[in-house]
Amino acid sequence: METKSLFITKISSIATVCTVFALWVSVYFSINVENTLGFLLILTIGILHGANDIKLIRNVYKNKSNLSFKKVLFIYIVVVILTALSFFFTPSVALIIFVIISSYHFGEQHFFSKTKLSSLIFKIFCSAYGLIIFSLLFYLNPNDTSVIIYDLTGYQITDYIYKLALIVSLIIFTIIFIYGIFKNKLSVNFAEELFLVILFLVIFKIASLVWAFSIYFIFWHSLPSLKDQIELLYGEYNFNNIKKYILSSLIYWLIAIIGLVFVLLLFRSDQNLFLSLFFAFLAAITIPHVFVMQVVLK
Repeated sequence: METKSLFITKISSIATVCTVFALWVSVYFSINVENTLGFLLILTIGILHGANDIKLIRNVYKNKSNLSFKKVLFIYIVVVILTALSFFFTPSVALIIFVIISSYHFGEQHFFSKTKLSSLIFKIFCSAYGLIIFSLLFYLNPNDTSVIIYDLTGYQITDYIYKLALIVSLIIFTIIFIYGIFKNKLSVNFAEELFLVILFLVIFKIASLVWAFSIYFIFWHSLPSLKDQIELLYGEYNFNNIKKYILSSLIYWLIAIIGLVFVLLLFRSDQNLFLSLFFAFLAAITIPHVFVMQVVLK
């Protein structure tokens, strides 16, 4: 039992092993195989890690009778719908907001327990880290990224924009990182962080856009997030509580999958829009999840 418990708590070790395996897949399998595996991971673990948002909010506000389940569910659904609609009416603005919010969320998940930075600096630091991940992914996969952005917004983005975003985010992150180290406000292993960035660089360069995104999103964000949520809801991260989490998430996960299938069927006549619609759908469920985690982590 101790060995099993020890194994499942080593999330970073599991993520590293999975990433190396994913790199092997990128070298020996076709892009179609990569994309299929990427979509499967996102549709299962990726969506699952945000499927218990309502329960998380209820857990935080369990002693506040004025916040009923119906009210929380209604507000959550409204945010999801408004986010989805924004991609149809103001796609450029929606995409920018999605990238910024997701960037912060990625950084927050990675550094939440490793910093004593003030609230504002912490938010900038996390956003810069997440933007490094996004811009590195976009810069190393410029053609596929530009096609998706063009399908969503109608604007053609040049490689220079991705490069500029990467440089700016690196500068901001480095400045705050150095400040945090000297002021003893960051408890991070520099060699480990540098190794991760180099690892992501290699993966993003070799893998397809979908596969590269899913590798980071699943192994380095969703799995650690699942661990944190299970500990918050059930007190301990073990196999029994993992089962409880999955069972309690199934209905919300199923609703999300049905929603995606409905959208794809609605636009089935235009196969070129598949990736764009997929990422728009992902944004619609990600942005509400980010705000939920903000409430949970306070």
